[in-house]
Amino acid sequence: MNYEVEQTDIKNKLHELSLDLPTELAFLPENLESVSSKDQFIFTDSMVDLRKLFKQRGIDAIPFGGDTELYRSRKNADIYLPAIFFSLSQISENPTVVSISLNVLSNYITDLLKGSFGRKMAQVEFYIETKEKEGLLNLVTKEPPKAWKG
Repeated sequence: MNYEVEQTDIKNKLHELSLDLPTELAFLPENLESVSSKDQFIFTDSMVDLRKLFKQRGIDAIPFGGDTELYRSRKNADIYLPAIFFSLSQISENPTVVSISLNVLSNYITDLLKGSFGRKMAQVEFYIETKEKEGLLNLVTKEPPKAWKG
């Protein structure tokens, strides 16, 4: 399994937007780094379905910055999932939240791929709050297996 962990500091962006890190699982917008107001947040359209699926499994998953009506839909074969934020407090209160979330995501991707042909890729980013410093997150991305690359 090839995955990368990189640290990213969003403390200044949080301050600029007058937002705090959520204490529960949250979907992060695609354009977090480039907006000047939370009203400009754009989320992937798959967030709507995933939010329902997480709720069915007993996990409240919220859009960061509050509910939105701005979604980006892509017209290609690949699957784009919203970036997912895991708060440190949530992980310590419920250590199974990560494995349940991964299970929900893998089932969602599998359902989308049923009956399809050709190579497809699913893209998702995980942001995990760190203990070291407020606003410092670990960004975890996974490289798809070479056989999956188009």
